[in-house]
Amino acid sequence: MRFATAIFCLLLVRATPQKTLPNVQQRFGVAIEAIFGVGIRLQVLLDDPSTESQRNFLVSPLSATLLLSQLMLGADQDFRIELHNLLSLPNNTDHNQAMIKYYGHHGNKTFKLPYAKLHSQMGNLIRELNKRDHTKSFVLNCSSGLFYNSQFKLLDNFKHNLHIYETALQPLNFSTDPTTSRRVINDWAAEQTRGVIKSILPATLPRTTAAIFSNAIYFKADWETPFSYELNTIAPFHTGPQQTVNVEYMQGIFDNLLYVESSELRCRIVRLPYKNDEVAMYFILPTPDDGKEYNIRKFTADLNPKDVIQLLAQMKKSKVALQVPKFKIVNNLSVLDPLQRYRVFERLYRNVLKTKAQGGDPVDIIQNRIDLYNALRTTEKVDIALNEAAEQPVKISNIFQQVSLSVDEKGTEAAAISASVIDYIGGTKSFRLERPFSFLIEHEPTSVALFWGTLADPTQIMQL
Repeated sequence: MRFATAIFCLLLVRATPQKTLPNVQQRFGVAIEAIFGVGIRLQVLLDDPSTESQRNFLVSPLSATLLLSQLMLGADQDFRIELHNLLSLPNNTDHNQAMIKYYGHHGNKTFKLPYAKLHSQMGNLIRELNKRDHTKSFVLNCSSGLFYNSQFKLLDNFKHNLHIYETALQPLNFSTDPTTSRRVINDWAAEQTRGVIKSILPATLPRTTAAIFSNAIYFKADWETPFSYELNTIAPFHTGPQQTVNVEYMQGIFDNLLYVESSELRCRIVRLPYKNDEVAMYFILPTPDDGKEYNIRKFTADLNPKDVIQLLAQMKKSKVALQVPKFKIVNNLSVLDPLQRYRVFERLYRNVLKTKAQGGDPVDIIQNRIDLYNALRTTEKVDIALNEAAEQPVKISNIFQQVSLSVDEKGTEAAAISASVIDYIGGTKSFRLERPFSFLIEHEPTSVALFWGTLADPTQIMQL
């Protein structure tokens, strides 16, 4: 699915310089690339072609990358290589093994670690994002936890390596007390997301559970220019050519929003900044196309990433009359099943992928991999086990992510576990999100995608 590729081209292009941290590429380049690499593969891995096409979708690329990179720390060589292929762009030159220095609460250590540059930069990125800075105009908290069967003895190297990510290690008695184990994990999630996500495990865990990796992200920010409650209106949202639902819209006129439109790509994009312009939300709206604009899955699948890159480079400040529906999405995703299928794909096509990855544009190479994966669509699976995490192999029972996002007049609160008709009002662009659209929330100083998704129906809150 090309949507993921196209969306994450936002990480590569800037229409105008935004606030950036010094030496971002040097400090976080490999980590940002990993988030990009996961992001452009996420929807194709998680998407089930048998499900309804018109459904809301929400995911955190940052959260998924953190989970996968930590799995690398306990993986054997083959699984580690497969995960690195998932996390990196083609032609990546990161050394397989390097020295890493760790300075932290548990003492100072220097040791060898495969893909050390990736891990050290991911750890540094998390610390940067979690900084408690009084000048910050948003709240962002990112935490990881490994909950494992207390009967397992984790290897010292694995535990030390997890400190890079400041991962909480919690032994639990899954076999003898699964109810308490479930409560502990749910309480951890609620604390890390400030109560936005109260339960990530709705049912008691099986007594055979060995370990559960979890990552929680909490984000809250106010718009640079808040919407006025007094201007809110109830109006139809068109979920299909003949289907509508009534929703509450926020609306306002903004003098200087980055905006671009394309009759060729049949879409329009606007960027709405949060306070101090450190974080922004991008809205991508298909333009009318004989009813095709309502199928957000088909629209995003047909986007060509290189065309989107060129389009984003043309974004210019414009006066925009913006109408946005208030909405909330809660998505509960299991990464385990698609990751098991991905391992089958890697093993079947490893030699083919190596040949196709020699030279060429990384985005094109990834698109070829996505097309190949889509063609395979196997139901075969390979177990996910960490053979270098404990004295005995630790089979991962689940890798899940629950993501919650709400958009209202004040701002956003989120957590993760051919020719077209364009309206104008004088010199003002009219941008009405009254039909399915895509969106992305990005941390501008580091170019990290925090959340992205599609809204097909604002009245659909739960997607479990």
